[in-house]
Amino acid sequence: MSDRHLTRTAVFVILEKDNKIFFLRRSNTGWADGMLTVPAGHVDKGDQVTEAAIKETREEACVEIKAEDLEFVHVDFLRDEYTNFYFKAKKWKGEPRLGEPELASEALWIDKDKIPDDVTPQLRRLFEQIAQSSYFSEIEREV
Repeated sequence: MSDRHLTRTAVFVILEKDNKIFFLRRSNTGWADGMLTVPAGHVDKGDQVTEAAIKETREEACVEIKAEDLEFVHVDFLRDEYTNFYFKAKKWKGEPRLGEPELASEALWIDKDKIPDDVTPQLRRLFEQIAQSSYFSEIEREV
């Protein structure tokens, strides 16, 4: 009998408006602090992926999204570590803002054609995959 594979699962939600993407600058988390991310988080036991995406976006960006307004854009599999699901919100209720100041130092809108270098490794890969119209990728290990 082989070992069962167990990974952690995370979700990421892109909020885009007027050709800009909503970002949060990580702070006090112990991982990638100072880097930019989109609303994201782990999928908790008992949650569906879309439920986690809705919950994390509500907590981190203070907006409400319905499941039917989440558009799947990509999934990546990081060997023995993570499965990451990425969604784009087609619409939402409320104005995105910093919802967890204890975990992010700022919220900002950045032109989607001018994404800076200080995004997390996941997002750097994601934007490359989206540009290639790829919906799935496998990563050997985190760079």
